[in-house]
Amino acid sequence: MDGKVEGLLAEVLQVPAAKITDDLAMADVDAWDSLKHMELVVALETTFDIQLTFDEIVAMRSVREIKRVLGERSAVS
Repeated sequence: MDGKVEGLLAEVLQVPAAKITDDLAMADVDAWDSLKHMELVVALETTFDIQLTFDEIVAMRSVREIKRVLGERSAVS
């Protein structure tokens, strides 16, 4: 993976990129609230030129899950 997901998360959540690991989840970052989650969704949709479903958006509660959803959509190699 080329780091786009980590870069987007770091930018949207305003945390150091080094803190973005696959194990990082919404519960681990105070700034990752519902509003920031939607900002992240918009950034992911724009960057990867996809339209996420409600179920996908709800499932993306960690970096690992975000990558899984994008991988299933073949948005990330």
